[in-house]
Amino acid sequence: MDRNQLEQEAMRQLNLGSQEGALRAYSAILKLDPRDRRIRQKVGELMLKLGRPLDAEKQFREVAEGLVREGAHRAAVAVLKQLVTMRPDDPALQLDLAECYVASGYQNDARVHFDTAMRLWIGAGRALDAAKAARRVADLSPGEPPLRLKVAELLEAGGDANGAAASYQEVAEEYRRRGRPDEVGRIAEMALRLKPDDAGLLLDAAAARVEAGEHKRALVHLQLAFGQAPREPRTLDLLARAFEGVGQGEKALKVLIELSRVAADRGTPAAEADALRRASRLAPADGELQARLTAAEAKVSRMERRLTQLALAQPTTDDAQRAQVRAEVYHRYGFTDRAEAALREALAKEPDALGLLAAMAEVEAALGRPEDALRTTERILARAGDEAEAVRDRIAVIRAKAGLSAPAGSAPEAPTAEAPPAAPAPAVAPVAPPETAAVRGDRLASAGDFAGAMMAYREALSEDPLDDTVLTRISALRSSARAATPPPPVTPAPVEEEEEDAFADFAPLEDGTFAEVLPDALDELAPEADVDEARSLVAVGMWADALAMLDGLATLEAAVLRAQAVRGLGEVTRALDLLREASNDALESDPAYPDALFELSALYTATGKPRAAVRLLEELRDLDGSYRVVEVEARMRGLQKLVK
Repeated sequence: MDRNQLEQEAMRQLNLGSQEGALRAYSAILKLDPRDRRIRQKVGELMLKLGRPLDAEKQFREVAEGLVREGAHRAAVAVLKQLVTMRPDDPALQLDLAECYVASGYQNDARVHFDTAMRLWIGAGRALDAAKAARRVADLSPGEPPLRLKVAELLEAGGDANGAAASYQEVAEEYRRRGRPDEVGRIAEMALRLKPDDAGLLLDAAAARVEAGEHKRALVHLQLAFGQAPREPRTLDLLARAFEGVGQGEKALKVLIELSRVAADRGTPAAEADALRRASRLAPADGELQARLTAAEAKVSRMERRLTQLALAQPTTDDAQRAQVRAEVYHRYGFTDRAEAALREALAKEPDALGLLAAMAEVEAALGRPEDALRTTERILARAGDEAEAVRDRIAVIRAKAGLSAPAGSAPEAPTAEAPPAAPAPAVAPVAPPETAAVRGDRLASAGDFAGAMMAYREALSEDPLDDTVLTRISALRSSARAATPPPPVTPAPVEEEEEDAFADFAPLEDGTFAEVLPDALDELAPEADVDEARSLVAVGMWADALAMLDGLATLEAAVLRAQAVRGLGEVTRALDLLREASNDALESDPAYPDALFELSALYTATGKPRAAVRLLEELRDLDGSYRVVEVEARMRGLQKLVK
């Protein structure tokens, strides 16, 4: 028979009620044309009706794979739904169906099946596969950081330390964008389990500790961060705040003085003035410190002063006043081009009005036309009178920001008998613009210092969490690190080298180096240090030594470690009593509370109380659904078998 005859025979057999006969006819068609998916699907359906589910599954899978290859995702959905009905415990099928739903535009349906695939893989102990599904769920809901956090935890449970650390950092950056420093710190603490020496994570964790008033615990992180980058401004800033928080004002003062020096070296006068301002509050009677603060504030004022703030910019006519006000409003709300148009119209009537010229120079600078701004400012300088020095300062700042070199000086004219040569105008050193954190990040990235660049970019985000440019550069830097290839070179904004000027010429307040500040920084932190040491002893089975280290410590974190050590010595009931008593007195907000619940569930299981262990795990899920997801799920499944 040819194909048409075979198909007619199949229909005849179906009309006669013979599914076996129809199956033979359709199978013969497949031999003639194995790529006919319509016939293959009919073969699968007949096999399923005849009680041959494994053979039917094979046919359906081939149909689905062919449809997906050809991009017919909507048609593939119907076939995959049949397969999922047959094999609801197959996570790969759930994942394939979810991907087809996404390609077909049904994201809500896709999310259900991604989530099912993730849970099935968790149940099978395949954390890395579960992480793939979890990431797809997170991709469909980009505004939900807890989903990204679950990805990180699954990657960590699966042994992908680098991937987990990168995911933790993505979550931290999202919380930073949202202005949630507490969450940034919490996630940083989790990521530090994988990258304990990451300076950026250490600073994020320390910042959260400082904000929460836990200054001693912040110093633990800052000690490590300081060792890696002793002149990092954010490290010094947090270190000073932490020292103040623990009542060590002298150390805080030394740190702030060093911070002011670093800021001066980097050309950030506003940061220098802020550090000196904080230092002066700690030492109000220090005359030399007050003098440095006064000079730094003058330098800031000099750099930030605009031509429109000078007395010469006061309007002299009503028309000029209206034009200047209109231009200022336009400029403030981002309509700088309209501000320029308003000023041009006014200058056509009053071309020599200093106020209008000052406003125009600032607008031209804002529009990225420094040459025009300089020409306009030069017109003002000739008539600036007592404010000529301020105008020269502004000229220097505009030149420096645009990366323009100072014009070459012309040869002096020969003196005449009639008139002595005019005294040369005092030279004004160009003032370099401050190097922002973002610019510093660009510079460090170009130099190959990826860790330093990441720290600088994070500092920039702490100032403006919604800076898309910085976020894009962080993403590029992280992608390059994952691929183990250098990031694309970033061309830093041109900054003219700062010349010496009177504002920066100050003798240091003290001799020696800043390294003397930290040797005894952690004198009062023995309890925290003991806990960390005890944790390392528990990890290697040195139970008695760990108990000796924990003696006298009353925190819940110490109680969890104490219970683990006592259990390691074989005293399970005593360990349960100790930890139960400690957890009863603890608050749910205690960072160690999830650890206590998890350890208690293990102790209840070991003492033959699986129902109590189940209740504790359910409480743990309600408290923190992202806590050790794989281990909690596995323990819960095992306990349910014991309860039955």
